[in-house]
Amino acid sequence: MTQEKLVVALAGTTYDVERPWGVRGTRFAGAVVSDVAVDSQGNAHVLLRYEPYARQDATPGIVVIAPDGALLREMPLPEVSDGHGIAIGPRDEILVTDRDRHEIRVLDAAGRTLLCLGRRNGPGEPFSHPAGAAIHPSGDIFVADGYGHSLVHRFSAEGRPLLRWGEPGEGPGQFTTPHDLAFGRQGEVIVCDRENNRIQAFDTEGRFLWQAGDLYHPMGIAVDAEGRILVTDQIPRLSLFSPEGRLIGRCRPVLNGGHGLALGAGGCILLAEIAENWVTRLQPR
Repeated sequence: MTQEKLVVALAGTTYDVERPWGVRGTRFAGAVVSDVAVDSQGNAHVLLRYEPYARQDATPGIVVIAPDGALLREMPLPEVSDGHGIAIGPRDEILVTDRDRHEIRVLDAAGRTLLCLGRRNGPGEPFSHPAGAAIHPSGDIFVADGYGHSLVHRFSAEGRPLLRWGEPGEGPGQFTTPHDLAFGRQGEVIVCDRENNRIQAFDTEGRFLWQAGDLYHPMGIAVDAEGRILVTDQIPRLSLFSPEGRLIGRCRPVLNGGHGLALGAGGCILLAEIAENWVTRLQPR
């Protein structure tokens, strides 16, 4: 049978689907591809973790891949136990969410810790199994505290607690596993409310703005230069929403759902496929 690339489309743009892309053959053999983020040079930072901690020598790490797929470097994270989410800040800071140690670490490009939020092995101080974090254009840090809590936290750039909102439930401003977050073109905070099968948007003071449903366990979220919102869920599929939350495109580029999502160089879209332990790249035609 002739092998052909899968082709998908989102709102008028057609993509070739490349999988696996970029990660095979690195030192983190057997690791789970948990999330992906892209720096200002277009390099993909792929976060890998080990489950269920079967190997004592299994250290989570980051694999950095150039836009052409070349391996740039491999970065072990010996201070991280359960690397769940990764994001890149405006100065190329690397944010790693250590879910089961209840910490958010902000790293430099070499993997050195610049700032640590939360207390290691201190559930509820203030996080309880957080899922992800990102730096807002204002410089503040927002955290989706989603496995033990149903909260979103806001910190200053220096790590000072400023605000938190949320509680368990299904209503506006309530959450069941806030799993990831991103920022809209007006600076709004858009949260994947996973088990409520929706995304919710808030201003930076935690005031509810709008929600969008017709999703099944949304996991990863990203916002493009036009303010359009991409969400990956467990159907599996990738959905594209307008800046106001109106569905404008949808496709099925992954086999088992993208746990993480990032926008890459040249308009490509990267998905961390946790079940297959690879990265899938959607390359515009």
